[in-house]
Amino acid sequence: MQDDLFARPAAPPPSLFFALLPAAGDQAPLEAALQAHAPRFEGFKPMRAAKRHVTLLYLGEPFDEQIPGLVEGAQRAVAGVQGQAFVLSLDRLAVFGRNAVVLAASQTPPALAALESALRAAATRQRIVLAKSPPLHPHLTLGHNDGKRLAPEACAPVRLAFDAFVLLRGGQREAYVELGRWALG
Repeated sequence: MQDDLFARPAAPPPSLFFALLPAAGDQAPLEAALQAHAPRFEGFKPMRAAKRHVTLLYLGEPFDEQIPGLVEGAQRAVAGVQGQAFVLSLDRLAVFGRNAVVLAASQTPPALAALESALRAAATRQRIVLAKSPPLHPHLTLGHNDGKRLAPEACAPVRLAFDAFVLLRGGQREAYVELGRWALG
C-alpha cells in the first residue's frame, strides 16, 4: 500500500509562542486556585505546573526544519522591543474554547498591553507569525474538563509578577522547551 503524500503527520507539529512563565513562588497560589475550582468540573484534568503559562503571542505550528530560522527571527524581533515588569491579576474563572478551565484577567495591565503590541508589530516585521494570532486576552489554563461551559465569573484573584518573557516550543507532552528568554525593565 502506498503512503498518502498529503496526509498530516501522526503528531501535530510543535507550536511556537511567546509567553509569560509564573515564577516558582507563584505556583503555590496557582495550585490553591486549582484545588478550589477543580471540584466544580467533571473529569477535570489539571495542567502540570511545568506547562502553566500566559500566552503573549502565538506564532503558529512550524515544522522542525523551520524552527531555527524562526528562533533567529524572534531574536531579531525582540532586539527592538522594550517592556516594563508588571503584575497581572487573574480574577475571573471561565471556560475557554471547548474545555479549557482558565483564570483570566478582567483588566490588562498597560505594561502588558504595550509589550504585546510591540512584540506583535516586531514579529510581523520579521515575518515570523505563521498563523493568525488571536487578540490578547490574558489567561492561564488550570486544566481541562469534560466540556462543561461556564460564563466568566469573579473569583479570588491570583497575582503574578512578571519580569521576563520567553519563546516556547510546545507540542511535547512534558514541559515546554524554552528557546529564548528576555528581561523586562
